[in-house]
Order: sequence, then structure tokens, then C-alpha cells
Amino acid sequence: MAKDTPSMARNKMRRCLAAILDPHPSGAEVEELWNYFQFSCAYCGIPMVRASRTGHLDHIVSSALGGSNEIHNHLLSCNRCNGDEKRDEDWQRFLARKVTDSELAAERHAHISAWIERAGREPLDFAAKAKAEIIIRQALESFDEAVKKLRALHP
Repeated sequence: MAKDTPSMARNKMRRCLAAILDPHPSGAEVEELWNYFQFSCAYCGIPMVRASRTGHLDHIVSSALGGSNEIHNHLLSCNRCNGDEKRDEDWQRFLARKVTDSELAAERHAHISAWIERAGREPLDFAAKAKAEIIIRQALESFDEAVKKLRALHP
């Protein structure tokens, strides 16, 4: 088992605070996603068994590029497509490269696009994200200060 460190706690705090505004999908939402994609990879179509843990919730627009954790910003992907092949590539370019049959590619593109259009939650605007980042940074700075004070108690 991993030893808890201040660095690990700091990272977890950052993720937990960010999840207050942008929560991860609920169990029911994940079930809806699996059903929508019929337990198959949205890209290559390979069938997956949920209990096998080979299916991934792939961000359509990555968090690093401003994407949210809203369920309709995810699709179901196999570990090969999500991990080994796609990486940070745009889903549309990846799909076009992955599926060479133009009719099948168009069908999968339409299916993914229809899923995206179901999105119900509006993403945070830039000003709200900036305020949230300031609040999170302040919390982490307070944590860092507490760590220094605790370390100073034991020479």
C-alpha cells in the first residue's frame, strides 16, 4: 500500500476541490453511457464486458483543454483505442484514422455526436474557472503552510 505523503494529499485536495464545481459522473450516468454505446468501444466497436475493466470513460474534450467531467463529454472506449492509439488526439481525427470504411465511420461519428448533443450541464465560464483556481490555490497554500508548521514541531 502506498504511503500517504503531503504531496499525495495536496494532489488529492486539488482534485477534490475541483470536483465540487465539476463532479465526476455518477454511477447511474456511467451506466447510461455503457448502455448508449451498447457495451462496445465507440471507435472500433469491439464488445466489452463491464466487469472486465477493459472499458474506459474517455474524455471527448480533455480536462487539460478545458473539457468538463460532464457525462456527455465522455464516451466509451476500449483500452487499446483510449490508451495505446488515441492518446491526446482529437476524437474526430482519431475516428477517421481508425475506421477506414467511410459508411461505418459516418455512422459512428453520428452516434458520438448525438451523445454529445445530450449534454445538460453548461460548462463553467472563464471567469468562474479563474475564481475557482484562485480559491483552490489559496487552500493549497494554507495546506503547505500547515505542513511547514507541523514539520517544525519535530526537529
